[in-house]
Amino acid sequence: MDEVFSGNTFRDESFHNGDHHPEQEFSDDEADNAADGLSDDEEEPAQPPVPLMNTRALKRGLEGRDVTGIIREVLDFMSLKQINLPLFLEALSWGDPGCHSDAKVQYARTALMVSDELPGILERWYNPPRGSRKGKGKRPAGAQRVLRDFARKCVVDCVDREIKSSAPLFLSPPEDLSHETLTSLDFQSLTKEVKAAAPTLWEVLRRAAYSPEQEKRNIHKDPDMATLNRISQCQYTRSHRRGRLQKSWAIYLKACGLSARAFDAVHSLGLTMSHKWTANAYGELSEQAMRAACSEIKIHPWTISHDNVNIPLRVFSQRLNNQSHFISGCPATVWILPQRAALPPDTNRLFQSFRASQATSVFSFEDVMYGDPDVDARIESQHQYRILRILLDCPEFSDYPHHDDPLLAAPPPVHELEAGLENATKQFILGTCPIEEASYEGTLKVMEEWFKQLHLDSEDEKTKTGLERIIAWIGDQLTIERLRGLWKYRHEDHNAFDRMDFMIPIFGWFHLVMALANSLHKQYLGTSAGIGGLRHAFDSVKRKGLITQSTKGPFWHHLDEAIKHVSEAHFRASWLETARVKALSELKTKSPQDLKKLAGDILQKHASREAIHEIEILPDDKQDQVLKQWTMWNTDVLIYLELRDAIKIGDVGRMEDLIPTLLFRFSGGGNSKYAIEMLELLQCLRKEWPVEIKNYIREWCWLMNRTGKRDGFLPFDLGQEENIADIKVNYRSMGPGATMEYMHKISPAIPTLRRVQRHMEDQFKTSTRGARHGVPQKEDDVAKLTAQYTKSGIHKFVASRKIHNSADKALDFVTMGAINLEKLGTIDKWFTQRTHARATGEDWEFICNNSMDTE
Repeated sequence: MDEVFSGNTFRDESFHNGDHHPEQEFSDDEADNAADGLSDDEEEPAQPPVPLMNTRALKRGLEGRDVTGIIREVLDFMSLKQINLPLFLEALSWGDPGCHSDAKVQYARTALMVSDELPGILERWYNPPRGSRKGKGKRPAGAQRVLRDFARKCVVDCVDREIKSSAPLFLSPPEDLSHETLTSLDFQSLTKEVKAAAPTLWEVLRRAAYSPEQEKRNIHKDPDMATLNRISQCQYTRSHRRGRLQKSWAIYLKACGLSARAFDAVHSLGLTMSHKWTANAYGELSEQAMRAACSEIKIHPWTISHDNVNIPLRVFSQRLNNQSHFISGCPATVWILPQRAALPPDTNRLFQSFRASQATSVFSFEDVMYGDPDVDARIESQHQYRILRILLDCPEFSDYPHHDDPLLAAPPPVHELEAGLENATKQFILGTCPIEEASYEGTLKVMEEWFKQLHLDSEDEKTKTGLERIIAWIGDQLTIERLRGLWKYRHEDHNAFDRMDFMIPIFGWFHLVMALANSLHKQYLGTSAGIGGLRHAFDSVKRKGLITQSTKGPFWHHLDEAIKHVSEAHFRASWLETARVKALSELKTKSPQDLKKLAGDILQKHASREAIHEIEILPDDKQDQVLKQWTMWNTDVLIYLELRDAIKIGDVGRMEDLIPTLLFRFSGGGNSKYAIEMLELLQCLRKEWPVEIKNYIREWCWLMNRTGKRDGFLPFDLGQEENIADIKVNYRSMGPGATMEYMHKISPAIPTLRRVQRHMEDQFKTSTRGARHGVPQKEDDVAKLTAQYTKSGIHKFVASRKIHNSADKALDFVTMGAINLEKLGTIDKWFTQRTHARATGEDWEFICNNSMDTE
């Protein structure tokens, strides 16, 4: 015993021979640092402490010896000293003041603290081995209760420290509220940061939520997101300033329509901010948006659009002053264009001078009537490509080996707009006002309201607007008719602002597309018995609700799909007839050259005015009225398909090429309103707009792109309709708080709410749920119609075939429109009514006296 325990003089090759006392070279500070310097998450230093090396050497010396006997001798010696193991350990572990600074005690304590054996000692104290050598029998109680209590205290202390250390990650000052901060929250990055700042707290909560067995089999739950939000709840209950996640959740859930009562419930759980805070946040976000809008229009080019909105308000307790009724209001959107769209400062005055010199004569109707060979060739090339794509996109051609052949590529664009985020359009929704803009008086009032909200209502700003600004004002046909009427009626007012010289009314192409679809519906509806007509197709494929035209609900969406599917069936039947095959799959053996030639043959024989004329020049008793009608359908529907595609990819040149045909169709189909819009547009493009204005309107005021994608273009009025849907439905408050004042308050915040909603859904991978319309497969419907058209032979010439039911006989709107417009005096009458010599004086004394008055 003396050899081993006499003052740590055990001889080992690591120590010098003789009376060497390591503890004498191991000072008090060194001993404490050796024990305390190793934290739980630090690695052991490269050079182990001297006490640790000594312990390892002693352990090697005990190999093969009677350790039990040695322990008994030590315990017997302790009995002689009237001390037992608990008292010994208690005094050794800083329990006796004298033991704090004694070098020998200090050395022994350090040896224990830094030893390799300490974790095993604690583990066996917590879970002692069974008494039997075979691992059976009763397990000793050990120190489980004591160690559990101690461990609980340690964990609580550690959690408290980690809560404090990770608090900055959740801080969000009250003034820090903007769409930038709300959409900058990255849950994945925050998770990594919290794991590093609070490892113990994270591990405890994650283990509580997720067992090792779940880790192996679960594929849906995300324990990290649950753990992060639990820690966020803890931080928020400690301080309301640590509500970084709560703010995002509050804005998101409010945007999703969570009720105030439910808000109070989730707020009490610490998941969100309070409902009052959220309502105030909406107001703050709206004010920020309006300040940003007022700032942006001073430095960037911009346009504006507005439209009417009707919202039903229903009551459950009727009184004289509390009745169910419709609220009629008007929302508007300011569209911020890229800086490269900006016009020179003198454009306004130059434009007024140019327009005054050109407005005295009408454009050449002969050029419109007889067309331009280059334009006709471009349209024919696009139509041929459209017919070809209908074949290549059908399921039978999914494995066609020549899809990428250059011969099958799309024709070159005419005037395609540039995509990319640098050309994206920003939007600011203005506060919805309780004014109906359907009348001239209402239109004047809403214009005055928009200038007021944009802080353009001062005398200086009105002067600047009248003399320097060019504002393209976009809307549906009724809105543009009212704006153009005001512009005409005020042609002799005192100054440029009162005369509205700054304004260029621009109709929305989305509403024109709807009018075109309704024109096709009116022309080709027919009866249920008339094979090839729209009504027969609606009945065959069970498309309900499409017989009577409507401007409400999803009518246009359903009609748009139906027109596309019916046209595809007609052209598939035309492919079968022209190629003399029984199935489209037989055409896969054809080369790209052969397919392109066949597409050209279909265009010439089944989808052109020339083909219709070839039938019309036959004697009446030899004409095939059925073939003529569905050749006319193919010809007319190609214009619709071409316009839809040109809008989608932003080819405004192709859109302009179609204007004469649209003019004839609207004139012949009885849509005089849009016929006038086409005349106005032709007059402006060909006479009254200088090149700078013409390029500005075509490139920046017909279509916009909010995503930067090549196929992401859409008309401005469609964007306005989407904003109206958000105001009216998606972000509308329900219940007694759904007033016009509330809608006015939150409207400017809607773009931010939309971005926050999409951001949160992207974070949790739920962005596809309800974000877009799910379209079912069309193939069964198209195949059924194709089989009917093929069997009935409606695209095959049969001499003397008649359409006996007059309701199934479609009129030729395009030809009728050309005849109507060619009549002597038709164009002159329109031109005379719209032409007035405009005043040029600039008397600004009247500007402060309600310059928007009608008198």
